[in-house]
Amino acid sequence: MSKYEKMKSCFSGLERLILYRNLLEDKVLRSVNYLITGREETSIEKNSTFFQICHDLFLEAEENGFQGELLQNYIIKLLALDENPFSLACEKAGLSQVNSALSKAALHDIRILKGVLQFSLADIALYIGEREFGFTEAYTSPTKKAHCPLSENYSLLKQAFAAEDEEETLEVLADYYNTAGCGIFCQYSSFRWDSQTGIKGVNINQPISFNDLIGYERQKEKLIENTEAFLNTGIANNVLLYGDSGTGKSSSIKALVNKFYQRGLRLVEITKDQIRKLPLLLDRLSKRGLYFIVFMDDLSFEDFETDYKYLKALMEGGIEGKPANVLFYATTNRKNIIKERWEDRRDLSDVHQYDSQQERLSLSERFGITITFLSPDQEEYLEIVKGLAARNNLYIPEDVLVEEALKWEKWHHGRSGRTAKQFIDYLAGTGA
Repeated sequence: MSKYEKMKSCFSGLERLILYRNLLEDKVLRSVNYLITGREETSIEKNSTFFQICHDLFLEAEENGFQGELLQNYIIKLLALDENPFSLACEKAGLSQVNSALSKAALHDIRILKGVLQFSLADIALYIGEREFGFTEAYTSPTKKAHCPLSENYSLLKQAFAAEDEEETLEVLADYYNTAGCGIFCQYSSFRWDSQTGIKGVNINQPISFNDLIGYERQKEKLIENTEAFLNTGIANNVLLYGDSGTGKSSSIKALVNKFYQRGLRLVEITKDQIRKLPLLLDRLSKRGLYFIVFMDDLSFEDFETDYKYLKALMEGGIEGKPANVLFYATTNRKNIIKERWEDRRDLSDVHQYDSQQERLSLSERFGITITFLSPDQEEYLEIVKGLAARNNLYIPEDVLVEEALKWEKWHHGRSGRTAKQFIDYLAGTGA
């Protein structure tokens, strides 16, 4: 059998896929398959199809940071993303808990896909009479997605599919699904809820780590401890981060997912206006094997807003209570999330005034842990400034730095971590 006959046989075998049949619907792979196994076409039609494939693969390579052969990278990506009974079962419980028939079906598909992965875009070019396409076999993209489980596992998955042992390939692929997930959840570590389209991934261009957040050590330790308990045992508390503006509450949540995303932690942000969509979100998250923090930033309710009652029921006690793999983390500038007026306490028309007050306070109580972030005093503020200056390689005499930092906080927004960062950004931008 010639190389081209073998290639045609391998790509024809894609029709025999059982679990990974979604790959047959992919536009690029369908074009490749049709080019190799389809009806006879004129050379002009073949060339047009081939160059369109090249165009699409170059776009994918730049977006995803492919390193190596373009077509093989692309097929590996499709495998890693595919949501099917095997990938979802591995994500949820690992290979040891997967039904043996499901594992055998996955092994059947792996044999077919290994055959396809023998061939490169350059091989297909030769097949249609185009030469000098070897440059597509050692492609290097400068793109690197921050905190993307898929990107970080590309080389491991490629090695697994290059290995002769099919059982080994199965184990590596299953381990990948178990730790990184599949579908959209292995492409990003952070998400937001879109009222029209549902869960959407968020590219993190400037990942924040706890090392970037100077001060508040006790608060950070408590937050990390609760999240580690969630990942280790599945038992942890919802967390409310309360305190002054600019003290690092939201940044601490972002740093948290950046620290633990490799252990299967994902962050999904919703707005107050989307609370009534929470059952849809929780239903989807409950079917996955990863751990999710549903994040509500700057959470507060006016006295006339009643959606807090809905949130309260979802967090604890309601028939639609949160899944075991979900926690709620929120930030607020109000100690009592629901606004209360003095008139409410003097409302003689309310026979059960105490009960009304307790209802307003009860949402805060649904967060088992409250962590307080207060504005720093002058000494703490200056320590933050000095730490940020060192991290940004700003070599300024300490007395000058202190004097200018104190002027800055008086002229701007008072003492806070955010004010300190804005001051350092100003110095860095002016070349100080």
